[in-house]
Amino acid sequence: MSVLAIDLGKTNCRVTIGDHGAVGPGFPGLADSDGVARALSVVRAAAALIEGEARPEVTAVGAGVAGVEAAPRQAQELADALAAEFEVPVALAGDAVSAHAGAFRGARGTIVVVGTGTVLITSDGAGSVRQVDGWGPWLGDEGSGRWIGQEGLRAVLAAADGRGSATTLTAAAEALHRPLSEMPWWISATGSPARRLASFAPAVLAAAAAGDEVARTIVEHASDAVVAACRATTGPYCLVGGVVDDPQMRRRVEDALVAGGAETRPPLGDALSGARYLAESADAYARSVIRRGRP
Repeated sequence: MSVLAIDLGKTNCRVTIGDHGAVGPGFPGLADSDGVARALSVVRAAAALIEGEARPEVTAVGAGVAGVEAAPRQAQELADALAAEFEVPVALAGDAVSAHAGAFRGARGTIVVVGTGTVLITSDGAGSVRQVDGWGPWLGDEGSGRWIGQEGLRAVLAAADGRGSATTLTAAAEALHRPLSEMPWWISATGSPARRLASFAPAVLAAAAAGDEVARTIVEHASDAVVAACRATTGPYCLVGGVVDDPQMRRRVEDALVAGGAETRPPLGDALSGARYLAESADAYARSVIRRGRP
């Protein structure tokens, strides 16, 4: 089986066909305006980057796509559109589900994805899959890059007002945008405030590692929030995403989980390999995958 595997997120779209791969731009998510059309356009463009006679013929599509859980009707439409576009069987799921499939290959456990947002996908290994957090920037995503960046900028503005402690984060915030009085405008100017807030997270993590007490407290609270979400799920645990790639965050989260008797392990593969697995394994994640055509 020659699978077109798709990992379509908000940052980029990664695709592979056999040993051939390409990366294109991402999209805002299925729940966004014209989400289905934009997703299909992005996938079509990324797949077209894999050219030449050596490219295998596509016999199936496996896709992990951002926003599936928040937009089930659009997810059904996208599955139909992909089946029509490539004229092969399609398996489509949320990008967190494909990340779980890559990490666990259908086995019991929880993948903890902490990037711009925070979402956990836990499976009992028998087809039952449950999501924890992933409620978006205004209702959840505790401990995420957006959360860390937002708390960092709040601390900067509190210090500027005289309401909070002085912090080296002030200089880092001014490097993003000055004057600080325009920070609310800067956050919303692109139409993607969560991503803008998350762009400040690396500065907070770096300041915490360098000993800034304000930043260190933020990082401690972020890791505590991730651990709390893990406690609502079942191990073993795989930690993935830019935030938990930070050594101090990973150490705090893993130490807390291990101290509670849980196991952490590296993932078997990534979300792209998970998308391929979903296409090749008809019975895996049955309740979380939209299928079109014969498996």
